[in-house]
Amino acid sequence: MRWRRRRDAAREVSELTESRREIVQAFEIERRRIERDLHDGAQQHLVASGMAIGEAAFMVDMAGDLPEALADLPQVLARALGSNEAALKTLRDTVNQIHPKVLSDLGLERAIRDVAERSSANARVMVPNPLPTLPEGVMTTAYFLVTESLTNLVKYAPDSAATVLLAADESLKVSVVDDGPGGAEIKPGGGLAGLKERLAAFGGTLSVHSPLGGPTTVAGTIPLLLRRGESGLASDEQTSAEGGTT
Repeated sequence: MRWRRRRDAAREVSELTESRREIVQAFEIERRRIERDLHDGAQQHLVASGMAIGEAAFMVDMAGDLPEALADLPQVLARALGSNEAALKTLRDTVNQIHPKVLSDLGLERAIRDVAERSSANARVMVPNPLPTLPEGVMTTAYFLVTESLTNLVKYAPDSAATVLLAADESLKVSVVDDGPGGAEIKPGGGLAGLKERLAAFGGTLSVHSPLGGPTTVAGTIPLLLRRGESGLASDEQTSAEGGTT
């Protein structure tokens, strides 16, 4: 009987893990679809319209003197081209917010270090041990948890310092601790609230501890959703290749 209970419990854990992996995969499929539609659809139309506006401006310039009724046409075309370029930049920023290219290029640790270096926040990144290979959904969630936390720090406590910690076992642990004045909270409709809901959908947690006077700690636990026999630890080959990081 005991072995049967253990077998049933193991099966339930396995089924729950697979269910949650499917949720994460669904997030990724939808993310890729949106990213593809924006890149191959809206972006291409904006590029084409920008080229057309540029050609029209060139033709007007080559025409020389314009009738009085069309005297403002060069300025109108210049404004249109400027608006088109702004729309294209906004779209590219939106695509980057869906899945930052730096994650695919550099991996989570280096992407977070890049964020910290570019941020106006005084932030340092600590990774006591090499991270294992992480699913895209886990990396994306962790990345946005850190960026949202640092954005809030710059907005509400710009003179504060922060420490970002990344560590992994069967889950990825992400924490951002700052020495600001405290009083932070997860606000409905905010970026952290959305991340908390997403994490809860596949068994993760997100918490904010921020007493008045500080410090503020934003902590997330993101399941790696490992199957039986899989490890959340970096391999010996990874450790020797990457070296220790602090």
